[in-house]
Amino acid sequence: MNFKQKQTEITKARLLATAFAIFSQRGYHAASIEDIAAEAGISKANIYYHFKSKEGLFLALLDQHEVEWKKLWEEKRKSCDTVGEMLGQMIEASLTRGCHHPLSRAASEFTVEAWCNSEEGKLRIAEKTEEQRRLFNDLIQTGIQSGEFDPRINSVQVSFVLESLLRGMSEMVRQMEIQEALTLYRSALDVFLHGITQKNKQKETSLDMEDKKI
Repeated sequence: MNFKQKQTEITKARLLATAFAIFSQRGYHAASIEDIAAEAGISKANIYYHFKSKEGLFLALLDQHEVEWKKLWEEKRKSCDTVGEMLGQMIEASLTRGCHHPLSRAASEFTVEAWCNSEEGKLRIAEKTEEQRRLFNDLIQTGIQSGEFDPRINSVQVSFVLESLLRGMSEMVRQMEIQEALTLYRSALDVFLHGITQKNKQKETSLDMEDKKI
C-alpha cells in the first residue's frame, strides 16, 4: 500500500468514526453531511468523493458492522455443540451488537427511507435480508441432518418462522435493558425449539396428521 492509499484509508476511517458518532446521537434523518464534515474537519466534497452520498456513507457503516458481527458469530458458533446453542449465542450477540447497538435508531430510519426512495438502498437491504435467511435455513438444515430437529419439517418454512419471531422480538425489546431482553428472547427461543404443549398430553401436530394421510 503506497502513501496515497494509506492516506485514503486513514481519511475513510476518520469519516466513518465521525459518522458513527453523529448518526448514533441524531439518527439518520437528523444527521447531515454538513454536520459530519464539520465534526471531522473534512470538506463535504471529500465525503462525496469517498462515499458518494449520505446513503453511501451509512451503508459503509452497516458493512463495517456486518464484518464485525460475522467475526463475532464465527467465534461464538465454534463453542456450540447444537443448533439450539448456536441460536442462543446468536441472540446474545445480536442483543449486545444489534438491538441495543448505538446505530439501531438510525438503521431503522434508514431502512424505511431507503426502501421507499432508493433503488440501490432497497437492493442492499434485500441482499442483507436474503443472506440472513440463508443463514437461518442453513442452521435449520444442520439441525435436521444432525437429528436435533424433526426430519419432516420444511426448513424454508421454519426458517421464515424463526426470522419472523426474531424480528418481532427486536421490536418488543427496544426499551428494555439487555438482561431483561435476553431473558425474554431465551423464553421465545425455548418456545420455538420445544413448544408449550405438555409432553405427556401432546396432541397430534400438523406433521403427524400429514403422516396419517400418507
